Amino acid sequence: MRFVVRNTGRMMHEMVIGTSEELAKHAAMMAKFPNMEHDEGYMVHVDPGTTGEIIWHFNRAGSFEFACLIAGHYEAGMRGTLTVTPKQGAAK
Repeated sequence: MRFVVRNTGRMMHEMVIGTSEELAKHAAMMAKFPNMEHDEGYMVHVDPGTTGEIIWHFNRAGSFEFACLIAGHYEAGMRGTLTVTPKQGAAK
């Protein structure tokens, strides 16, 4: 799956994919260390006026979450849910 993230705002944003527990833990860490730099395959940082992307292979169906974990953004509601369904015709 390819996610294209466009930042039309004036602040840096990011998209991080994970479980609700992982995202909450990471958001708390970002609040304590707002200038922390990190780069993983399940996240993308997007400067104002730019575009970034994540290419991610989901290995199972289910609900997954995503969020912006820049300090205060997660708490302000910058998060959502991804629903991954089984591929049509996939063996059970």
